[in-house]
Formats: sequence, structure tokens, C-alpha cells
Amino acid sequence: MSIPNTFSLSLQKQFGTERIIDDHELNQAFTALRFNSMVRSSNIIKKRGRETLTLLFAFILIPFLKRSLTGFWNCRYLQNYVQAHKDTFYRFLNNETFNWRKLVYLLALKVIATNDDVPLGEKTLIADDSICPKTGKEIELVSYHFDHKVNRSILGNQYLQLGFHNGLNFFPLDGAFHTSSHRPNTHMRDIDKRTSGWKRRKEALSKKTDVLVKMIDNAWKSGIDASFVLFDSWFSHDDIIRRIVDIGYGVICRLKRGRVKYGYQGKDYTLKQLWQQFAKKNTVWIKDRTVKGVCVDVTLKKTGHVRVLFVSDGRKQWQALLCTDIEREPSRILDYYARRWAIEVYFKDAKQMLYMGKEQSNTFDALVACQSLVMIRYLILVYIQMKRRFNTSVGPLFRQISDDQSIWMFSRMIWTHVKELIAKSSDVLSYRIEPDLMFHFIDIIEDLIINKARLVTAKL
Repeated sequence: MSIPNTFSLSLQKQFGTERIIDDHELNQAFTALRFNSMVRSSNIIKKRGRETLTLLFAFILIPFLKRSLTGFWNCRYLQNYVQAHKDTFYRFLNNETFNWRKLVYLLALKVIATNDDVPLGEKTLIADDSICPKTGKEIELVSYHFDHKVNRSILGNQYLQLGFHNGLNFFPLDGAFHTSSHRPNTHMRDIDKRTSGWKRRKEALSKKTDVLVKMIDNAWKSGIDASFVLFDSWFSHDDIIRRIVDIGYGVICRLKRGRVKYGYQGKDYTLKQLWQQFAKKNTVWIKDRTVKGVCVDVTLKKTGHVRVLFVSDGRKQWQALLCTDIEREPSRILDYYARRWAIEVYFKDAKQMLYMGKEQSNTFDALVACQSLVMIRYLILVYIQMKRRFNTSVGPLFRQISDDQSIWMFSRMIWTHVKELIAKSSDVLSYRIEPDLMFHFIDIIEDLIINKARLVTAKL
């Protein structure tokens, strides 16, 4: 007796429609922010093969699934989702024509605009650098950098970061790599010198302070409004401060105790001399603070008139902060400089959760791409955070989404296996169950899975 295969073919066709969709918070944010137009504007386009947005979203998703890039290929769910070989992903990362900097800026501007009812006085730019250790001496443009945390030089990549702070949230805007002259190898990938990849290589070999000023200038030209640029003492040079002021931003930074002379009452003094001769005996308790302080208005040769705030614990310890606004009160200067901690939190979250410095590739283009993806992931988290009106850091939000993503991936994998079993047994089941009833049964299960995913999303 012949067995009809009508039910089997109909069931396979039903499975082929892929009713189950990734209806989770990351996908919703990815769609709401309209990545498609930003990706095209940034020349992140593939001429053939898998769609660009699919690959980009897969890269964004990997840390939330607690998978490394090398462990990506062992994840059947991701393989079925993307349906691409690993060479496709590595070619995507190594593409030197992609303008990752523009994509990050477009995304950052869009996320910032979702909550732009903040007064100008609350808006600041924050700059800092961090070192990501590496072990491979054959990595392109890897070099030795002195790490103050371990008090010795280490092999790695030094990453210069610029971000925007609106008084509540930190938004990464731009990033650049710096390569020192102490390089274990001088090999560089031979690429077209008109591409974004070659420009980023030239930038990495440039003076770090020049790159910082260029990044700040790009922020100004991109329409980023801010009252001050905040940074640590490493960048507190007269020439850098003057160049930033010429761009249009004010500066608040910590000062080094060096040989730099400050003009005061017709004479030149070092920072230590100003403290000992004028500031130390005039300090008073700053309002709502546990430190003493006093402001001394001085002049720098290139910048001109600036305000130096000396703060002390009341004993021997003291520090000095510079502010280009000579009318700014001591408590307000401290409030601004305290925001610099936001970029330290960003580095910590990016390294521990978003895979900053975890890329495994010898090419500089992949390095740029992976660091840009870190900023993109963080901006998406900030967007979700603002949308849900969370007032905490992105850490708890990341862990919540990561756990929900893992549950969703696991449930989809199980359902995929169940559907395969049903399809293989469909000819036998067709004698017991009417096809319409079986289709209705499958629809009920898939609706329950989708509603469960939406319920998990609503909890955020």
C-alpha cells in the first residue's frame, strides 16, 4: 500500500516559512534605530553573499549569548540564524573600505537625540585612554606601552576614547588606536591608500595628542554641543588646551606638578610654588564637600586666562584642577570633573561584558571593526536604558538581556529539534491526526514561544 506524502510535504512547507522571529529587545532597538540607512551611508556594503545587516546584527549579538567569536561556529542556533561560513565573517571584519567611525557617529547622534532636552551646561565631552594587552607579536601595529597599573611596559593596543555625557548617561562617540615606536614588527597590510583602513593606520602612527584634538574637532563639526572637555593630567598641556578652546569647547582637567610656569600677579610660578606661597593658607571648606579648596586665576602663555582650583584634604595631600571658565565656582568645577569617572566605568563594562580587546585577529582592520562594535553595543544598551527609563549603569541591563537571550536561544533550538522530529514522523501521524489539526497545534506552540519572548522583553 502506498503511503501518501501530501501531509509530509505540506508540513515541510509550513516549517520553511519560519514563523518564529527574534522578537527581543535588541532586535527591536536595531530596527527602531534604522541601521539600514546608517550602514549604507558608512559604505558598509557587501556586493554578494549574506546580507550586511544580518552579519552586523550577529556580531552585536555574540557577547549577549556569552559566546566568543571562535566559539561562534559551535553554536548551532547562530549557524542556522546566519547560514554563513566563518570566512564570511572574517572577510567582513577585514574589509578596509568600511567607514566604522561614521557608523558609530551616526548611531551616537541618533541615540543622543532621543533625549536631547538637557541644558547645555550639563553636556560635556570626556577623553581618556586604555591599554588592551595582547600576546601575539605578529599582530599588525601592536606595540609596547607603559601601563601605570602594573608599572611596566606591556605588549598591546592603546585605545584613545572620546565620549559624550549629558549629566545622566555616557555615549561613546569616537575611538582611535595609538602605536608607539616600540613595535615587535613593522609589517603593515598592503591596501589601497584611499581607503578608511589606510587612514586609520596613519592615525595610529600619529602623535596621540594630535589625534585627540582631531577627534574633538570632529565632534564639534558633527554638531555635538558641550560646555567642557574633561580629561586627566596626561593631556593637560598648554598647547592642547588652547587648541580645544579654539575649536569652541571649554576645558576642565587635572594638572601635573611639573615645571610649567603660570603667570600670577606679574610673575611666573610653578604649580607647587602657587600652592605653597598663595593657595595653601587661603583654602576653605567647599560647600557640600569634604575637601578644602581655593581658586587662583592665572595665565598660560598660549591659552591665556584660566582658573586653577587647588583642593586639599586638610593635611598634606593636594591636587590642582584647571578650568578655562574663570567665573566657575569651585563646587561646580568638582562636579564636572567627577563625571570623568563615567569613561572609566565604560572601559570596565566594555572589557568585562562587551568583548573589548578580546578580538583574535592579526589585521588592524579587524581590530578597528571589533572596537567599533563595542561602541555600537554600548550605544544600543544606553538606548534601551533610556527607553525603559533605567537610572542604573548598563551592567544590570546587559546581564538581564544576556540571560533572556540565552533562554530564547535554548527554546528555539529545542523547538527546531521537535519540528524536525514531527516532519520525519509526519507520514505516520497523518493516519492519526488531520493535517489542519496538526497545523493548528504547531501554530499554538509557536505562538506560545513568541508570547514568552515578548513577556521577557516587557520585563525590561
